[in-house]
Amino acid sequence: MSQRILLLNPWGMGYMDAPAQEVVGPRVRPDTTIEVRNLGDAAPPLPWPVAGIESAMIAEAQRAQAEGFDGLVIACSGDPCLEVVREAVQIPVSAPTEAAIRTSHAFGKLAILPRQLPDSYASRLRSLGSGDFWRTMAREYGLSEGDYASRRVSIPGHPEPDVLDHLTSADPERLRELTLDAMTDALRTDGVRQAAAAIAEDGADVVYFACTFFSRGIEELNTDGAFFGVPVLNPLVTAASFVESAIVSQSKGAVTTSAV
Repeated sequence: MSQRILLLNPWGMGYMDAPAQEVVGPRVRPDTTIEVRNLGDAAPPLPWPVAGIESAMIAEAQRAQAEGFDGLVIACSGDPCLEVVREAVQIPVSAPTEAAIRTSHAFGKLAILPRQLPDSYASRLRSLGSGDFWRTMAREYGLSEGDYASRRVSIPGHPEPDVLDHLTSADPERLRELTLDAMTDALRTDGVRQAAAAIAEDGADVVYFACTFFSRGIEELNTDGAFFGVPVLNPLVTAASFVESAIVSQSKGAVTTSAV
């Protein structure tokens, strides 16, 4: 059985489409086809989801279903619009944090390690990514306080807001490389420190770096699974694998029903 999965970047710019394809494509089953899209003109050209994109997300999901896609990944660790999109289509839909938390049960205690952007971003991202946000996500996906720990990974090299604003229109490819390089550098430094602390102090058995912009760096650094000392759940890869499994389960259910 072959299947097609759409990775939908929930923002209005395409600079992360190719990296997502490059990370996920080689990591899915041979009979799975991955395609990556973004919201285009239906959302602002910012590298994060904004309020009011629900209708655009639903429209893209319904379009994907009509085109014959078998599953959809919302490619942001904030899992934006997950429930409303899921309710709008009949194909399996998931997102990185839901997938990582569900997958973590096979390993043990989970360390959720979201990014910590420079303070200059505080006014732009007031709620998304705060401590309360990740605790709420963990609770909503069924984790108790003893099932997970959460620590921040500092991204000191992340482009400042004025640089981001300029490069978004002037040179989005340059912005992409600056951002992804900063995220990978953070994995090498504070990411290693926070993972080690989560293992030693919190008893973590598996690590989830909670931002899809970490995905390329995880693939570069952790190819043998040993760089961080415990298994690492790559946001994009884990979500795609989770949707793959849901497609297979849905297909088996359909076969069983039709055979009755």
